Amino acid sequence: MKVERIWWREISPEDYYSMEKSTRVLRGRTSVEIRQVADLLEFAGLDRFASPDGWQDVRIVPHVVGDPSVSAPLVFKAHRRHGVYELTGQNRHDERHERHPAWLPLHGWPDLRIPTSVEDAKAVLAELGGLHVYVARTVTGQYFAGHTTGASLPPGWPSSCQPLFTGSESGVISVGSGSVQSLTPLARKILDAFRDRKNVLIYGPPATGKTHAVAQVRQILDDKWTGGEAIEIDPHRVDQPFSSGFEASPVVPPVITDWVTFHQDYGYEDFIVGLRPTGEGIRLAPFAGRLLDLAIRLDRQGRGSALLVIDEINRGNVPKILGDFMTYMDTSYRRGRDGNTRSAIPVNLPKVQRSPTGDPVTEPIWMLSGDSYMLPQPWTFPHDVHILATMNSVDRAVAPLDSAIGRRFERIDAYADLDFLAQHLGVSLEVATAPDIDAEHWTPQAAAVALLAYLNDEITERLGQDYELGHLYFWKIATWEDLQRVWDHDIWPQIRDRFGARPDQLADLLRVNSRNAPANYPFRTRTVTGRALAVDSLMGQSHEDTAITLDFLVRG
Repeated sequence: MKVERIWWREISPEDYYSMEKSTRVLRGRTSVEIRQVADLLEFAGLDRFASPDGWQDVRIVPHVVGDPSVSAPLVFKAHRRHGVYELTGQNRHDERHERHPAWLPLHGWPDLRIPTSVEDAKAVLAELGGLHVYVARTVTGQYFAGHTTGASLPPGWPSSCQPLFTGSESGVISVGSGSVQSLTPLARKILDAFRDRKNVLIYGPPATGKTHAVAQVRQILDDKWTGGEAIEIDPHRVDQPFSSGFEASPVVPPVITDWVTFHQDYGYEDFIVGLRPTGEGIRLAPFAGRLLDLAIRLDRQGRGSALLVIDEINRGNVPKILGDFMTYMDTSYRRGRDGNTRSAIPVNLPKVQRSPTGDPVTEPIWMLSGDSYMLPQPWTFPHDVHILATMNSVDRAVAPLDSAIGRRFERIDAYADLDFLAQHLGVSLEVATAPDIDAEHWTPQAAAVALLAYLNDEITERLGQDYELGHLYFWKIATWEDLQRVWDHDIWPQIRDRFGARPDQLADLLRVNSRNAPANYPFRTRTVTGRALAVDSLMGQSHEDTAITLDFLVRG
């Protein structure tokens, strides 16, 4: 079950004494005060800014973590006069106590000994390493109560749960809604690739989700991984009830990110460093490009990682843009993660002078943020700088990547994903592509999957896989009108461009002039003996005619 929020409260020595003292000294305080009222109100779904006059008692019925078949009321009582909320009657030795069963020895509450004083309670808590109670609220509105002991987050617990072990006073953990399960398959492949390599290249035709996957990866890392972390609760596991919606981050958080698109006019000065006017006469000063700026920012941050996204990498002159920084794509020439520089090659910036003061630093280098920074000399490239690049396989107007650069990337091929499309459209891939399906019972979603499967098989056989059509062209198919529009505006123009110099192959693909073509078949030659094609629009056809047309096209 997915958690929405977790309320927690540290048990202080005073709390522990009042909750655990013997029946002989029950006089006096036996309640637990909550001073962080705004957090409690937010947890309960109330207005955290409500004035004390508007405070209401909060009554919930949590299940016991470790034994969810047991539940009991838990009442946070508003004490408007003192400006706090209280859990009253918390001493378990009082027969009339209101203590929740999740916080009793029967369900794991520590029962080392009955404290004789606050100082003795302090000693007990020191032995335990700390004690916190919590209540988790799920997205479905269920509540689960439990407690933790210890002074540090145990292995396997989500990092968002840190306050349950080290938090002071009380508060609320606002859980994120993100989950790796919400990522596309391609985005998950990218994250997995970063576990082994610093540089990843996404290669494939348009509409296969490259840009979307990259944006998802960047967003999940921008959120410092745990900032958008989803937490699941298994109330049967008392040792580890919470688990993360994310795996361990493949990129050391916190992560700073940047995005750039290469083009023919993009150069070394834009990416690494260049000399530009400062506005002070004719003086030129070094200005950091995208990669150098990101590396310096990471150094100044002192921890974490950096990710630079390069869209359309092959549309720029990559060897010229990178220059000798191609060397630092290889991590063996960078500074070690522990700061070790024994195998690192110092970075040479020929356009940057040494400081005129004689100090072992460079002259000021202007950053994209508008401030300046003097690099120490010698300076080595940081270990945890990652590059994520995309490349369009259909774009033959530009040269392919230089092999020396290409082998420094881990390449992920991003082609049409029929399974992903069929799952998204709610159809069975096996049924949609079956050879004996009745066109009269075809849905537009099934027709879309079958059409993509047929076209890509034909394109791959005749032109190669790089020229496939992406599954995202069909992503929003809900009606026959949607499919007609996608064919007319997206699919047919793409096919026409791919087979522009191969009219005979295009005619074969469209089954032009076939003897058993249905009536009103929209694909034919303009004349009986000619090669020029006449392709009528599907928009305006009846649904039945469109189904028959596509059925004949994909199955003959």
